[in-house]
Amino acid sequence: MSSVSGRRIGRYELIEELGRGGMARVYRARDTQLQRIVALKVLAAQLSMDAEFIKRFEREARTAANLRHPNIVTVYDIGEDQGLHYIAMEYIDGLPLHTILERHGVLGLGYAIALLEPIAAALDYAHQAGAVHRDVKPHNIMVDRNGRVVLTDFGIAQTP
Repeated sequence: MSSVSGRRIGRYELIEELGRGGMARVYRARDTQLQRIVALKVLAAQLSMDAEFIKRFEREARTAANLRHPNIVTVYDIGEDQGLHYIAMEYIDGLPLHTILERHGVLGLGYAIALLEPIAAALDYAHQAGAVHRDVKPHNIMVDRNGRVVLTDFGIAQTP
């Protein structure tokens, strides 16, 4: 992953790339106004010229921003800077579930239940609010250093 340290997008100073998907890259960044670390999801430059992708990206931010649950990532901000569209959200200091599975293989029943219960609660809450995630997978579940389990990436969620 390329060095992005010091580059700015809006009020966010990039620190390092955390990952990338088909639509966006996610960076650990510093909010220079609030002086806190965030996860900054930046829509791929080639997609930032496509009005449909921009609408999907903004819909993701609105959907997640309206879901206030301890096991759903918190969205702080959405914006655009020099043609780059971004979502600033809570930085989860931990690992995605897919990395945990790669490192440990089969999980014990107790640990598996401890991971699934909060995700089920988050999905139940989202469904009651009218949002359907549609992409629940180990890549979109984070486990922080304290064991908190968080559902992320509402990129293809549906809302009424």
